Amino acid sequence: MPESTSNNQRRRRRWSFADCLFDEGNWTLIVGGRRVPIETKPLELLRALLLRAGNLVTKDELLDSIWPDVTVVEASLPTAVHKLRLALGDDRRETHIIDTIPRIGYRLAVPVELEDLSGDRRAPAPLVAARNANSPATHNPVGRRVPGLSTVLSISGGLAIAAAISAYALAPSEHVAATQAAASFSQRDAANALRRLDVGKVEQLLAAGWDPNVPFDNQGNGALNMLLNKCEWDRGHDPEQMVLMARTLIDGGARLDHRNVWGDTPYSIAKAVRYCGPNHPVTQSIRAMCYAGYKPLGDRCLASYEIARRGRART
Repeated sequence: MPESTSNNQRRRRRWSFADCLFDEGNWTLIVGGRRVPIETKPLELLRALLLRAGNLVTKDELLDSIWPDVTVVEASLPTAVHKLRLALGDDRRETHIIDTIPRIGYRLAVPVELEDLSGDRRAPAPLVAARNANSPATHNPVGRRVPGLSTVLSISGGLAIAAAISAYALAPSEHVAATQAAASFSQRDAANALRRLDVGKVEQLLAAGWDPNVPFDNQGNGALNMLLNKCEWDRGHDPEQMVLMARTLIDGGARLDHRNVWGDTPYSIAKAVRYCGPNHPVTQSIRAMCYAGYKPLGDRCLASYEIARRGRART
C-alpha cells in the first residue's frame, strides 16, 4: 500500500464520490447528506480503497493494511466489506461503488474528488482529483461531485468552503443522533453488552471508538476474557452467539495474544475445563484464528506459563 491506514496517519482530507463524503480528519462518513454510524475497520477499508481509487487492491494488501498487528481469519475482510456496503447503500445503487474481483480483492469503481485541507496537492490515485482547500475550486471532469455540494465546492476561500461543508455534513438526522448516542459509553455499558451477548451494542461501541483491550478489572482482563467468563457462570448460553461476539471483538481489534496479570490469554481461558473447555465452538474458533488465521500467532496465543513449560520440556 502506498500509505499507511493506521489511525495515527489520518490526514485532513475530504473525499467525495457518488453522493458520499468521507471526512478523514474527523473520521466521519456522510451518505446522501446524512452522517451514518460505521465502525472503524470498515472506514479504514474505505480509506484504503480511496487511496487506490479505480485500481484493484488485493485481499492480502487490505488485510496487511487494516489489521497490521492483529491475527484475523480471512473472513474478517468480507465482513468489513459487507458493513461498508451497508453504510454506503451500495446494494441499492444502479452502479455499485465497490467492485468485487472474485478470489483476488476489491476496487472502488466510481470517480473520486479529493479536497486536501493539509495543503498537500498530490493526488493519491489516478481517479482522484486533488484540490487544496485554500485555492479556488475548479471543475474536474474526472471527479464526480456530491449532489447538492457543487455550489459549496465552487466557493472561493478555504474558510467559506470548510464552513459550508461542515453545515452540510452535520445536518440533523436520525443517523447523527444514533452516532452521538453511541459516543456516550462506559466500561459498564460494554460489560453489560458482553453479558447479554448483545453484538449490536458492541458494534455500536466499537464504532464510537471503544477499545476492547482496555482492562475491566485490576487483573488485566480485556473484553475477550470477560466474554469467556460467561462459560463459567451461564451454562445455558448460546454458543453460536458467543462465537459471533468473539469474532466481532477480534475484528474490532481485540488481541488474541493479550495476557492478564496471571499470564492467561483468551485461548488459555477458553480451553480450560472450568470455563468453555476444548470442545466449545468459541474455543475451536479462537484456536483456528491463532493457528490457521491470516498471519497466525501460533504459540503466542498460549498463556505465559504454558510457553514456559514447553521451554523446560525442550531442555
